[in-house]
Amino acid sequence: MKDLIRQFGRLRLLALVLTYIPLAVIPLAGVVWLWQTGYLGYWLLLLAACGGCALLLQLWLARNDKRRILEARTHPDRNWSTTAEGAWVQVEALAQSANPSEHALSDGSALWLLGQQTLARVAGHFHPDKAQPLLELTVPHTLLIIERASRELRQEIVHTLPFSHRLSLGNLVQARRLQQTASRYHNVYRVGRALVSPASALYKEFSRAVGGHILDYGSDRMQRWLLQEYVRKVGFYAIELYSGNLLLSGTLTHGSGHPLQVLVLGPAGSGKTSLLETLTQGRAEADPEASDKWISVHRLESVEWGELELWDTPAWKRLPRRRARAAVAAADIILWVSHAGEMDVAYEAGQLARLTRWLGGRAGQPEPPLLVALTHSEKLKASGALADVAEQLSMPTENVIALSLADPLAAQAREQLHTAFAAHHAQAERSHYWRYLHRSQRQENRELSGRQLRSVAGNAWRAVRGVFRGGSKR
Repeated sequence: MKDLIRQFGRLRLLALVLTYIPLAVIPLAGVVWLWQTGYLGYWLLLLAACGGCALLLQLWLARNDKRRILEARTHPDRNWSTTAEGAWVQVEALAQSANPSEHALSDGSALWLLGQQTLARVAGHFHPDKAQPLLELTVPHTLLIIERASRELRQEIVHTLPFSHRLSLGNLVQARRLQQTASRYHNVYRVGRALVSPASALYKEFSRAVGGHILDYGSDRMQRWLLQEYVRKVGFYAIELYSGNLLLSGTLTHGSGHPLQVLVLGPAGSGKTSLLETLTQGRAEADPEASDKWISVHRLESVEWGELELWDTPAWKRLPRRRARAAVAAADIILWVSHAGEMDVAYEAGQLARLTRWLGGRAGQPEPPLLVALTHSEKLKASGALADVAEQLSMPTENVIALSLADPLAAQAREQLHTAFAAHHAQAERSHYWRYLHRSQRQENRELSGRQLRSVAGNAWRAVRGVFRGGSKR
């Protein structure tokens, strides 16, 4: 400080102080004038009212800013399995604990270590029995995680943070240093301001209490948000990869553009035809190109569910088991139709158990909803025996639908099916998603294997040709 005064010059400093004294006396003179005229109390009330309004405005802005940041954060995918959702809980806990003082944005090694910790948590959750779960990840997949996370984080920063396209890491570090320097000399400044101008000091202290530490809020909050989003992005794509939801091409697979496939099964005389007539309202016809000997495909456009494919099958005993199993593996919703008055409970319970076993072998995919549609169930529904039938069939009560199809085109019958579809549509969409995911994975594996084999064969051929050419020259 003495060196700074010496360089500035004592006389220049004295001249500056003499210039500032008349200006500093003005607020004090104003307070004396307010006190002499009796307006000091009104001024204090005005100060309190304005300060209160400013406080409410600051609180609203802080809450709105927090909500906007929360909306911009990365969220888990709705198609994830329960295992993936458990891994996300650990990623979120690590993101909440990220501290800019421990992982500075200017320290590349600290950021790499934070990303490695995120990968380790996700890997440990998916492979708890492995001593080194990170080794289960291939090098191309590791690079893919960092690439996708960095790209999406860049997009979020550009579209969320004001002036982020002009803000450098050096600006953030410099703002942090200025905040630390200002905090060291701020108490001295407050004491001097109170001695020179008590009225101004009173207003500034109140404003400081209302507004908070602006520098600390802006810089620290921004850096914390960046760190948390970095952890979430790395964790998100690590979960996508370990759960088998991310292809090496970088494309997140989905089943959009493909209709939900509804498989209709049941014994002879159960009412499958009436059920299809209710679903299609008698308008859909079989598609001869998509149909085969055993399954008739009906295409349906629904306002609620989009495009649907209804797969009509012959009587269950006539349908070959191999063809039935293949249809079950490709279905997104399975409707087992049963005549409530003529149902062989033991037989149909055994067939439903078989379908459940087949669904359990779908290579870890989420199971499609298996629904039981009871036709001719007017008496059954009136007597309240639906739960008893569900128990006899070993099915959840919410998966058993009591239908009255005396008039298949009646609005009541269609509403009953729509209610059941609405309750299980999310599960059907998840099954649809994972089915097309596994199909895309198999296709990618075949393409990569073929490309790699062609590359190896080409390199071997060039090496052999080079050897023979070298020998002929000799």
